[in-house]
Amino acid sequence: MEPQEYVSAGAARTARWRAAIKQRSIPETDDLDTAIASAFSAFIGHYQKSGLLEHQQAANGMVLLIGKALQDAGYCGDEALRRAENRLYYLQMTSRFPNASATAKRRWELGPLDPESALTENDFDPFYDGDYEVTDEDAYDD
Repeated sequence: MEPQEYVSAGAARTARWRAAIKQRSIPETDDLDTAIASAFSAFIGHYQKSGLLEHQQAANGMVLLIGKALQDAGYCGDEALRRAENRLYYLQMTSRFPNASATAKRRWELGPLDPESALTENDFDPFYDGDYEVTDEDAYDD
C-alpha cells in the first residue's frame, strides 16, 4: 500500500467514525473542550461581575492559573495571559449573545474594550452588522 493510499484510507476511516459518533449524538473531544471552556468562562464572568471582593479575587486567581498553566507549557507568560483573557471574554460574549453578528464576534476576539475609551460594553450593539456598503444605492435613500 502506497503512503497516499494509507493516508486516504485512514481519513476515510476517521470520517466514517465521526459520522457514526455524530449520528449517535455523542460529542467528540473538541466539542467537550469547547463546552467546558464556555462553562468555565461563564463561571469566571459571573464571579467577575459579582459585587463580592472574594468572588472577584477568585475569578482573577482562576485567570492567573490559566496563564500559569500556559507558561508552564512553554508559552510566553504575558502574551499567554493576554490571549487567555481575550478568549475568555470572547466565550463570555458569545454565550450571552449567541445570535450576534459576525462583526461583533470579530470585535470580541480582540478582547474587552479599553475601560478608558469613550465606549463601554453596554454601548456596543452585538447585532450591528457593519457600516453601509459604499456601492449600496439603497443606503442613500435613508
